[in-house]
Amino acid sequence: MEKKIIGGVFSHVGDTERAIQQLKEQGFEAKDISVFAKDKNKVNVIEDETGTQVTSNKGGRGKNSGKGAGLGAASGGVLGGLTGLVTGLGLLTIPGIGQLAAAGPLAATLTGAGVGAGGGGIVGALVGAGMSEEDAKQYEKYLKDGKTIVIVETDQKHEDKVYRTFLSNKTENENMYPREAVQEETSSHRR
Repeated sequence: MEKKIIGGVFSHVGDTERAIQQLKEQGFEAKDISVFAKDKNKVNVIEDETGTQVTSNKGGRGKNSGKGAGLGAASGGVLGGLTGLVTGLGLLTIPGIGQLAAAGPLAATLTGAGVGAGGGGIVGALVGAGMSEEDAKQYEKYLKDGKTIVIVETDQKHEDKVYRTFLSNKTENENMYPREAVQEETSSHRR
């Protein structure tokens, strides 16, 4: 089955937490979810609210993230497991964005690829994962604007679950979703 890359864009920590927790309840695993945030304060609140202590790197999370994991730990806690959902934490310096807290498989890819040294940035990583360049550039813009991005890798069979979860938790990028997904979620709220 063809892999799908779906992103959710959030301004509020509570919406981000709920979306990730609901994805977990639906059976999505750490290997499916990546999170990116520019605002370290949001990251720290997510860490506090979920009870996840990432600065000690319990359970070896992020051990394959190279230099990014050490930078994340030194910064006082970066994105963490969000109740054990994401792995590969790190703090990256992305050209055009600045410092970016990142966790999950795409974060591990970014730190391993040396993105901080100009290895293609967030757009290159998202395109490499299977996202269109147009969408990847839009997510980069959301990051520059200080939004938190949750990216899920799924198959076509489960993509509707991801869209519904993001939409029900106030994602700000519904204009990037298929019209059918948005209409279905809007209709279900009217019932």
